[in-house]
Amino acid sequence: MSRRRALRLAALLVVIAVAFTLWRRSHEEAGYPFTPDLPGAAGALARLAPPVLDRAEANDFAELDRVIGRLDAALRNAEAKKTLLAAERIDELRAEDRGAIRDVWSDTLDPLLALDALKHRYQGFWSIDYKTHPRLHARAYALAFAALCAEVEAGHRLMELVGGRDVSPKLFDEAREDLGLPAGTFGELRKHLARSRDLAMVPAGEAWFSTWIERHLDDEADAKLAGLTRARTARAKARLGIEATANVARNKAEVLRGEAFERWFPVQKNVAEWFGDTRVVAEDRRLISDAQITELGRALRPGDIIVERRNWYLSNVGLPGFWPHAALYVGSPDDIKKTFDEDPETRARFGVFSEHLARERARGWKELGEKDAAGHPHTVIEAVSEGVVAASLEHSCGADYVGALRPRLPLVEIAAAIDRTLGFVGRPYDFNFDFGTDDELVCSELVIKAYEPKGEGAPGLRIPFISVAGRRAVPPTEIVRLFAAERSREDHQLDFVYFLDGRERKERAIVADADALAASARRPKWDIAQP
Repeated sequence: MSRRRALRLAALLVVIAVAFTLWRRSHEEAGYPFTPDLPGAAGALARLAPPVLDRAEANDFAELDRVIGRLDAALRNAEAKKTLLAAERIDELRAEDRGAIRDVWSDTLDPLLALDALKHRYQGFWSIDYKTHPRLHARAYALAFAALCAEVEAGHRLMELVGGRDVSPKLFDEAREDLGLPAGTFGELRKHLARSRDLAMVPAGEAWFSTWIERHLDDEADAKLAGLTRARTARAKARLGIEATANVARNKAEVLRGEAFERWFPVQKNVAEWFGDTRVVAEDRRLISDAQITELGRALRPGDIIVERRNWYLSNVGLPGFWPHAALYVGSPDDIKKTFDEDPETRARFGVFSEHLARERARGWKELGEKDAAGHPHTVIEAVSEGVVAASLEHSCGADYVGALRPRLPLVEIAAAIDRTLGFVGRPYDFNFDFGTDDELVCSELVIKAYEPKGEGAPGLRIPFISVAGRRAVPPTEIVRLFAAERSREDHQLDFVYFLDGRERKERAIVADADALAASARRPKWDIAQP
């Protein structure tokens, strides 16, 4: 056989092999039971433009990873209190012991609720066209299934800790007005754990993942999601035991389209429909308008503390209370020059303040001089998942609720706080919520350390720490709580500046007063049905 003929034959064989592979894959996908023309397939996910859904899935994977980390930390804290959770007589427990048991459940329920919301968000994975958008379909399924497996494993770990005793479950099931939780949340967990076991949801989901989904998670980022899903599946199966995972439901499609990814907890009800499945990414909708942010900006001065809330965002998990985010308004470089450069005390400590920042805080000063994608100037420093960054007021406060408070400190101490804050720019976000370190920072930690007194009697803000999942921390709500507690005192540390109070049912925010902001510290975290 001539060399040319051999090459032609080899090329023909390659074409045949490729064609057979494509035919087999097309044939397999043609047998996929969920198709775009399936009744009820035009769900919220299917209506999203592919680029929007792609971005939402990528963001939600990052949040899923973070929330699972918070759940693991809460369970480790629960296991450290194993002896307390095993109590058999409630009348033998001190008040602080009962409180500690309740906190074990609320600290665990916080990430469970976030997982529940994410699982439910992607419940309609089947409505995304598997043949046209296999990667988007596969990621949506993996997000929902990984969340389910994490819930199952966490539920069984907690059940093992309380055993067959009644005391801890009774305390877990109490209503928590401070968190907006109705009675019976632990009972709901028990019920759904039993249901997931009866329907073999985990093994059914694993079989589906292996058969249809995993093949499409083949790039580097998606491989991480696939790895997380496999790891959480294995952990859930280990808790379920061999008998519970031996039989895989024959009607896997019906189970996975039906009960598998439904909500487990009876919270977050009776609110406007628009926030639900369609509110997948931050750009979709917010209660505060651009015009309101402009008016807010006119009231702010460099050094003001901002607290923010976005309803129904997974990033709300981790810190208790109504306010999940805090930031520092520092103003633009021009604002800083006008406010501080001619102040005698600031000059005595720093020289010309703007020149000091340009020299000593070069990275932060440079980022502060930039603009966002829409052309808005950077005026805010905040710690977000990407790290400590400069942002525009429009981007940072594009939220549902925003409050602003002003420290009652001399101008030179405000300058010192801004100096420290710009020095933190570029540091990573503290996903462990460890207020004892400076190398990584969480949002309210940035504010606390900016205004931290440098010694006994030194100027600064003194905000009490609380315990969060076994760690000392100052969640943003505690800043508002301090304002509320001290506002009638002559030596109060914070002055009221502004409050944009969201109204879910009216789909807008209103300008509210100091009384309303003070009262917000008592609002429940998870009950979003505000007036």
